[in-house]
Amino acid sequence: MWPFKSKKSAPEPVETPQRLEKLELRLEKLEHDMRRFDEEWSEVYHKFRTLQLRVSKQVQRLDKVSSTEEPQRAGSDGNETPPGGPLFSSLSPRAQELQKQILARRARGQTGGE
Repeated sequence: MWPFKSKKSAPEPVETPQRLEKLELRLEKLEHDMRRFDEEWSEVYHKFRTLQLRVSKQVQRLDKVSSTEEPQRAGSDGNETPPGGPLFSSLSPRAQELQKQILARRARGQTGGE
């Protein structure tokens, strides 16, 4: 009469050879997938580590270059920079000329404005 079955009345599943075979195949597939996932993760980690080392070396090189440039800048008064110097190295010739003009105006503004 009771609409719900009790836990005692449910028969326990019988382990048949077919069911065991399915479980073994499933287990083998899961193990295979896990090994493949582990290999892929190792490759990704290796690539990440390589990129991290490259960036680290590049930062060290930039720090080394900037530390060698700073003593040269400290000796100047800041109003004049040699053409082709470290400040202009990444600019095109036209941009270098414009930068020189801007710096010259700034220098005139500092001395003439006060």
